[in-house]
Amino acid sequence: MKILCFSDLHLWEKETPLFAPHYPKTIAQVSSITQNVSPDAVVLTGDTLPAAMVDKTSYFCRLLFSGELPVIVTLGNHEFWTRPFKETLELLKSQYMPDDNVTFLDLVGGVEIGGFNFVGGALFFDGSLRVREDQQVDEWRGWPDWRITDIVPKYKEINRYYTDMIRSKMKPGMPTVLCTHHTPHEKLNGHLPGHFSFYTGMRDLVHNLPFDPRFDHYLICGHTHKRVIGEVLPGFMGVNVGSDYDALQYYVLEI
Repeated sequence: MKILCFSDLHLWEKETPLFAPHYPKTIAQVSSITQNVSPDAVVLTGDTLPAAMVDKTSYFCRLLFSGELPVIVTLGNHEFWTRPFKETLELLKSQYMPDDNVTFLDLVGGVEIGGFNFVGGALFFDGSLRVREDQQVDEWRGWPDWRITDIVPKYKEINRYYTDMIRSKMKPGMPTVLCTHHTPHEKLNGHLPGHFSFYTGMRDLVHNLPFDPRFDHYLICGHTHKRVIGEVLPGFMGVNVGSDYDALQYYVLEI
């Protein structure tokens, strides 16, 4: 099975005067890459569209990818800006072009494709990657997740929403592809530990999930704009796609 992995396309930021020439270029690149790779499925792990366009995500996916191609989608932290967390999920439910071939892991948690169990969602952070014991979530220093209006009192609840849903969708007897925007293990971060590590994900979600040890498993994420590819943990092939604002990256994962 050939999986084409994208993350952090940040297309709306390329609509600004600075990035305007790159916006149609990025869409053309994604379409060209998909055509050349001819994947069995696409995984798109968040920070794709502006928060104002969350309810158009399915429609947008079908602009980029053919209607027969399974697309597994997570949101990213940017899609949650400007409103409470649950309100964004409600907007995602209100898709005006629902499509069975587009799976929103933030809503359903998992889907089986080609004998593999794809599970995940945006995930968010739980504070486990803080660099000081007393570091608090609201020590932003310019980090823009303060725009999620209920993030300060509810960040652990938001993280628990995802971890509980992912755990409930795990299946014995199947290899798992864990797809998240935020990093599910510190080895997928790509940055040295620092103040902003708090917001990158979780120190180790992987070993708190019931992966069937009889299989190899796969971890796909983004968020940090740092590329990490390889067997990051024994039995776990990891992909942090590593796209940055002006540098489109992708990875073809063959499983």
